[in-house]
Amino acid sequence: MTIGIEEKTNEEITVELLEQMPDTYQKNVGYFIWDFFRAISIFFEQCFEKICYLAGFFDITKLEYEDLVLFVKQRRGIIAKTETYATGEITVTSGSGTINIGDIFETSSGLRFSSQETKEILEGEGFKAQCQTAGSIGNVPKGVINIIPNTIPGISSITNLEAFSGGYEKESKESIIERYLNDLQKPVTSGNIYHYEKWALECPGVGKAKVKPLWDGDNTVKVIIADSNNQIASNELVKSVQTYIDPYTLDENNNKIGWGCGNGQAPIGAYCTVESANALTINIKFSVSLKAQANFETTKTNAEENILTYLKSTVFNDTYVSYARIGACILSSDGVMDYKDLKINETTDNIPINETDTDCEMAVLGSLDITLME
Repeated sequence: MTIGIEEKTNEEITVELLEQMPDTYQKNVGYFIWDFFRAISIFFEQCFEKICYLAGFFDITKLEYEDLVLFVKQRRGIIAKTETYATGEITVTSGSGTINIGDIFETSSGLRFSSQETKEILEGEGFKAQCQTAGSIGNVPKGVINIIPNTIPGISSITNLEAFSGGYEKESKESIIERYLNDLQKPVTSGNIYHYEKWALECPGVGKAKVKPLWDGDNTVKVIIADSNNQIASNELVKSVQTYIDPYTLDENNNKIGWGCGNGQAPIGAYCTVESANALTINIKFSVSLKAQANFETTKTNAEENILTYLKSTVFNDTYVSYARIGACILSSDGVMDYKDLKINETTDNIPINETDTDCEMAVLGSLDITLME
């Protein structure tokens, strides 16, 4: 039996209550019966809101974020992944002196990074730093951290010679629900495929995982991952997942010490290798005509966002990048009237996303060349 519960306003409740009263009573606005039922209806409205929300526990897609986090933790032991902070190295490009933990450095936009170590430093040397703001905003490209807001004696200029990475947003509702349903529908046991997938997805920053059993012989497992933005996983993310599932150290001859010994989540005797998917670069070019009042630069940004969203949806799901779907992304972009001369990797064909018993590709956007129709 399905119980239908819907929210009602106090006006709707007042009308329904009045309909239950005999017409021998005066039910117009301002009379005692109307005032009495209106007061009751305001209380009932609040009750309906709470009842409807409680009914949502039978449909977790309707839960608010914090309630969803608690729900999956209590029922399946699934811990929602929290946001992380981007880290990297800042290099002193002029001067020398002492860097202290907590020293602040900035980008031109005011995004702040703080030193994670205290050390005497010479020109050309670097130190570890972390973004003060959580999430992907801290994953800045190289060369943008170049401001010292507070004077540091002896040091006059700095920069980051490499991009910062490792900053991820807190896990989305969609991701939590997907992991919860996977936990119900894909039973994990004794290090089966689903178990490795579950371990990988438990790591902050991981968005997708694919498992390749026996990829390099008996007792070998490969876990291929994409980050939580469905992009190529960084070396740091790969290392963190490797450490969680099957950690090891390298000796002077690059032999893996502790590998397959059960020091992580993987059982003893299972040699797990974690890697990122291989990038399949997708280069796209086309011409567009614009709708009235549309701005070309804004339209290009809209088209790029739509194409990126589609490419991310193909990760570990589709076997090709669809020429027709790219065209649909363009047409649905705000500001686009029409397009022509669409080429994907210089062809008008679908682009295969290859997968083997040992590796798999994921589509990532390379160049995007958009011009106006003549």
